[in-house]
Amino acid sequence: MFVLEAKGIQKSYGKLEVLKGVDLSVSAGDVIAIIGPSGSGKSTFLRSLINLEKINGGDIIIGGQPVVTGGVYQKSDEAKNAFKKLGMVFQNFNLFPHMSVLDNIITAPVSVKKVPQQEAEAQARKLLQQVGLLDKEKAYPYQLSGGQQQRVAIARALALRPDILLFDEPTSALDPELTGEVLRVIRNLAEEHMTLLIVTHEMAFARDVAEKIVFMDNGTIAAQGTPDEIFKNNQCERLAAFLKNYNQH
Repeated sequence: MFVLEAKGIQKSYGKLEVLKGVDLSVSAGDVIAIIGPSGSGKSTFLRSLINLEKINGGDIIIGGQPVVTGGVYQKSDEAKNAFKKLGMVFQNFNLFPHMSVLDNIITAPVSVKKVPQQEAEAQARKLLQQVGLLDKEKAYPYQLSGGQQQRVAIARALALRPDILLFDEPTSALDPELTGEVLRVIRNLAEEHMTLLIVTHEMAFARDVAEKIVFMDNGTIAAQGTPDEIFKNNQCERLAAFLKNYNQH
């Protein structure tokens, strides 16, 4: 069974069609990188999977539970709970500036999932250790580097124990020297067989970490395959042009 299925996803803003029938099936433990030029619909697709964008057409099924059918959102508790199986890490961290690192991580488990405070704190410290920031639990976001803030954001997303973690350009707001520490955390999650969907412009990282790469162009999936199929044997002209352009940077 797939843990996530998107079928024929369509999204428009007025007359602008951003997603033109996107299909993707995700199995447990998959690590999928989504690449493509700016404006190809990658982030919109990710945001629509986690219900931050409402789609206009298509089906979304999470853990076997239909949550959107033919563009119609299901109102059942089961459907609402299914969306909670997905976690998201954003480009710009989105941490609460007035809260300490620890409080940033425990707020959602305590308020949304009603986890007892002590249990949430113990779990948060484990996650901080996992992302290499146990010594920063009392710090505030402004006292951290961008890379540290993004690692806290990953810990915060993991605190809700999602089945699938989505990353939207997790390193694009970072200086190059801070990118590595965030990619290292994502790589560790991949090695633990967590299901990951990563929109990224880090081609070397995509090639190393993902088992499957999806190339989006102009609101559709133009090519998908293993890293070798995408980077070495691709038959898609648009993909070849995109990669050539990338290799020149």
